Amino acid sequence: MAPAEPCLVLDGSARHGVRVGVLQGGRWIAEAQSDEGALEATFACAEQALAAAGLKFADLRSFAVCVGPGSMLGIRVTAMAVRTWAALQPCEVWVWEPLVALAAAVRLRGEAGAFHVVSESRLKRWHVVSVDAAGLPSPARECELEQVAALSGRILTTVTSAPQVLPAAVVVPEAWSALPKVFAEAGVLRLEPKPEALNAAADFATWSGERHRGTP
Repeated sequence: MAPAEPCLVLDGSARHGVRVGVLQGGRWIAEAQSDEGALEATFACAEQALAAAGLKFADLRSFAVCVGPGSMLGIRVTAMAVRTWAALQPCEVWVWEPLVALAAAVRLRGEAGAFHVVSESRLKRWHVVSVDAAGLPSPARECELEQVAALSGRILTTVTSAPQVLPAAVVVPEAWSALPKVFAEAGVLRLEPKPEALNAAADFATWSGERHRGTP
């Protein structure tokens, strides 16, 4: 099931900046990006993207917002913006997770078998989503660096500095440009009328790497 179009897509999960896009006809028809924080830039980027698309808020039929893991402030700001807009103008609200989207994107680019996608977390820890051989992603979890390094299988990330601490990590392109195709993949988007920031750290203390071991 895909979001009704036009759909306003927001991502405030990065450490710095926010991205907004207008999805229609299975492609981006307008995008806006700012290096400022989500608190300062979310509404301006939304207005810029809509203006570039020749649309008004009244033309929107759905919203899709990233719920993390990532920058808690950025995610909360963009999620609250979507909740406010949807209350003023009833629309579908969808949520997506960046590592799940990245996993789908790399599979669309030809990645096969089991693998892991990772991103930086807090206190030198890493967020991890493991994908099994059938393409099914695990819930996001927070891991120590040593746990990530011990994973069996390919470790993929968009963090360009990752190989400095994870020599086995392979840097891949971000998923944003591929999101229109990624959103059509099963399990990437889910309906959520009141989006909240995802807290992947909740599983930190109990996680074991045995379940998602793949072929090196």
